[in-house]
Amino acid sequence: MLKSYCFAAAILALAAMPAIADNDCGPAPIGPAIPAASDLSGKTIEASRAEVLAAYHQVKAYQGALQPFRACLKTQSDANKAALLEAQGKADKDKIASVQQSMEDLQKIYDGTVDTETQIANDFNALHMADCVNDTDPKICPKKQ
Repeated sequence: MLKSYCFAAAILALAAMPAIADNDCGPAPIGPAIPAASDLSGKTIEASRAEVLAAYHQVKAYQGALQPFRACLKTQSDANKAALLEAQGKADKDKIASVQQSMEDLQKIYDGTVDTETQIANDFNALHMADCVNDTDPKICPKKQ
């Protein structure tokens, strides 16, 4: 339960990041809340499978939403690199500092999406492994060799 609260706090922090200036990509996609492995206890195998499958589809939808968002961040980053070269050519210290700050802000946003995606994947894997303790269907839970 505590993990869910911490994850929710991380998502809220990530959602607040797009308020940073120079981000025209909009807010970062918000990741799904993956049920904890303990949420499967007491459920039937079919109910557990359904919950894991629903979480899987939510993770895939989230990852699909991340692709265009990250592409937008890359486009902005590329524009910043070009602006930085131009500012350096003119020795415009104010512009250089501004563009460098924008580049750092975009990198923080990108890194935040990677951290969130990693946490979601880890949470899903933990859920799937917990489901495989009771589920013996080799198509869903292949045996480890």
